[in-house]
Amino acid sequence: MHAWRLSLAYEMTLSWWAGGAAPHRAPCNHETVGATAYHIHILHAYTASRNTADTFYSVANTSIVSHKYNSTYALNRYKSMGLGKSFAGAVALATLSSIGALAASEPHCVGDNSKICFSWGVPESAIKGGSGNVYFQLRAPNTYEWAALGIGSQMRGAEIFLMYQDGSGNVTLSTRSGVGHVMPQYTQRSEVELLAGSGVVNDEMVANVRCGDCQSASLTGSSGWISAWKTGQAINSQDKSARIDYHDDHSIFQIDLSQASITSDANPFTGTDGGSNPNGNNTSGDGNGGGSGGGNIVSPGGGSGSPVSSTLLYGHGVLMMIVWVILYPAGALMMPFIGKWIFHAAFQTMAFLAMWAGLGLGYVLAHRLGIFWQNTHTRLGIIVCALMFLQPILGALHHTSYKRQGRRGALSHIHVWYGRALIILGIINGGLGLKLASAGMAFRTAYIVLAAVIAGPYFLSIPWLEMRKAKRAKSEGTGSPSRKGLTARAGSDEASSR
Repeated sequence: MHAWRLSLAYEMTLSWWAGGAAPHRAPCNHETVGATAYHIHILHAYTASRNTADTFYSVANTSIVSHKYNSTYALNRYKSMGLGKSFAGAVALATLSSIGALAASEPHCVGDNSKICFSWGVPESAIKGGSGNVYFQLRAPNTYEWAALGIGSQMRGAEIFLMYQDGSGNVTLSTRSGVGHVMPQYTQRSEVELLAGSGVVNDEMVANVRCGDCQSASLTGSSGWISAWKTGQAINSQDKSARIDYHDDHSIFQIDLSQASITSDANPFTGTDGGSNPNGNNTSGDGNGGGSGGGNIVSPGGGSGSPVSSTLLYGHGVLMMIVWVILYPAGALMMPFIGKWIFHAAFQTMAFLAMWAGLGLGYVLAHRLGIFWQNTHTRLGIIVCALMFLQPILGALHHTSYKRQGRRGALSHIHVWYGRALIILGIINGGLGLKLASAGMAFRTAYIVLAAVIAGPYFLSIPWLEMRKAKRAKSEGTGSPSRKGLTARAGSDEASSR
């Protein structure tokens, strides 16, 4: 009955155009021959008198059989043959009402004002076999730094397809592997291809993609997909490993690729507008989208990204930067310059507690993103903080020993150099954290400046402090002072020992 309804639509429009009654149909088994062949038969019969049969046959064969078809394309092709606008529209709409399931899906749009859109198309043979090529399109305004589409229900483990401008009017497609809410790393994939029709078109970045090895995407049912985007200055690079800034937001949804079938295994986005939605008003960014492949192919799968992750990220990063770049070096400088061990101990205790608070935020963040103990930053962070637990104990032992002996001993040297080593490791790990989070230039610059201004003088002063300690120790002589003298000098002399 599907073919029969389409045939009647064709006959009515053709009869109307000819100005006569409804034409007599040649005997034909509509259910077995199929709509396309029958349409060509009718078009040929009723246009021969006007010498347009060959043209109609060409249009039907090109547009219907190869399925590179939509309403705008069909309307323009029929109008170009001198047909009236009303008739051209009738034929185009009648055809599309039946073959809509054979075109690429309608776009699913996300982001601010739904300006970032994605469409899909899967060959019928791939859907029947359960494997094969998957075609999809990414569209985003060129005011975005990048936009990405991925297969998976979360960043970690997702197959990501990243699009950004290459600086020459085209786009770069970078295939990457997700490891959490951090910059994904480029992974070469020979079965992923950037197809014709891609580039910067009408102030939009467009990437038409063929994926021949998207095994994690179900072709017979729904599977999880994610998207992310970042506004900002164009990357303008052909390097597929180019560094990108942290995304502004992301969206999670389910895609039923079995509802996005196309008849042939070819690029469904060329020769048409690719199901694009340049105005972003066909679908909403709430995870619900339409699909022309026989129904809705998009269903909610988590909605847009929550700001909690960003809050944790910035909270952890800023707090740990304050601890390692400002508090610990400043506290270490208090002892030799102020000379009051109680101030030094109180200040470093405050930094110590802040460090554990920052570590707690980092653990929650890493756990939620699935990256705990999966990279150098998280591993080194745990190790350095655990080792720092010994520093207050060493400091207390050093203070007790110095009050008793009146000079630096082994514990003094261990406490001082152990602390310096941990501060260096903490500052280095902060840099690794910025790299892992793909922090922007402003954050990296601020970190470098603070490290140079605060921590820099501390480490540059170490040679002078060591020389001063050696000179003082030499001037003390070899005599054994009385216990009373040791106690009296402990407070002042201990400052120089740091």
